[in-house]
Parts: sequence; structure tokens; C-alpha cells
Amino acid sequence: MDLDPRGVANLILDEADNRGRKITNLALQKILYFVHGRFLVEEETPLLAGSFEAWQYGPVSISVYDSFKKFGSSPINSRATQRDIFTKREEIAYPSVDDAIKQKILDHAAPFFNLSPGRLVELSHAKNSPWELITRGPDGGRTFGLRITNQSIKDNFRHHKVSIENSPRSGEPHEESSPY
Repeated sequence: MDLDPRGVANLILDEADNRGRKITNLALQKILYFVHGRFLVEEETPLLAGSFEAWQYGPVSISVYDSFKKFGSSPINSRATQRDIFTKREEIAYPSVDDAIKQKILDHAAPFFNLSPGRLVELSHAKNSPWELITRGPDGGRTFGLRITNQSIKDNFRHHKVSIENSPRSGEPHEESSPY
């Protein structure tokens, strides 16, 4: 599929709004990652174009982060835009996919809407998750900013089983911020 992550993020934000849920950039990043991972495992093809980077609070899609970083830790209340290459006008980004694919995206995202950003971070950091494997240093420390490949997500995500609970054990993280 290789869809623009900003368009898929907008679909997720629209659905969250329809359900009366407010989503922060931090939470959106994790939901987008989990949807992408499920799609990779089930469909054997990437849902999103580009890649995720392993930041301190989990996987991050740079284009989505850049679109919503202005909100900090506040809920997102606008949509990501893209420039039309023919008209040169900015327009809200939405993926050009059929209703079945849109519904699959929303079905994969829905279980995560009720979880706090802290719990979503905790899920993305689970033992042997792609994020955990990529960032694990030989000395026990962490290395951030590395790309999480689709192959790593596909290879490890199918075994990345976690229990979805409502609250994190480690508290709420600060807003997502670049490791650079």
C-alpha cells in the first residue's frame, strides 16, 4: 500500500473524534505504529510509506510528528496537510483507498483509543518488541533515533503479544520530542 502516514493519521484522528476521544501526538504515533504492524503481519505488505524511528517514547513517523508537534502534549485539533503537486495548494491529507481498507485501519486502531499515552508507550516498549530490540545496546543502555525496518516489525510483531490494560505501570511520559 505504502500510504502517506499523514493521511492515515488523519483517518485515525477523525475516528477518535467520532468516538469522543482526544488523541495527542504521542498517542497517535503509537496507534499508527500498531496499525502498521498489524497490517504488515496480516497483509504481508507495508501500510505506510517511509519508516518509523525508535525515539525515547517509542516508534515515531517523522512526517506525522512534524505535522502535529505544535500541539506538544495537548490533544490534536486539526489535520495534517499535503501540497497538491498540480495546484500547489495545501489540502488535508487522506489516503486514496477503498472503504474496506479504511475500515480495516479503523478496526485495528479502535482498541487503542481508550488507552492513555503512557500505556501505549509501555506497549511499544514491551520485551522483544521491534522498538526494544532496535534500541537495546550491548551495555544495557539504549540508542535512539535508529530506523525500525518493516522487516523487523514484520518478523517481531507477530510475536509481540501484550495484554492491553487501561493504565501504565510507569506513569505518563512527557510529550514526544526529537532525540536530536
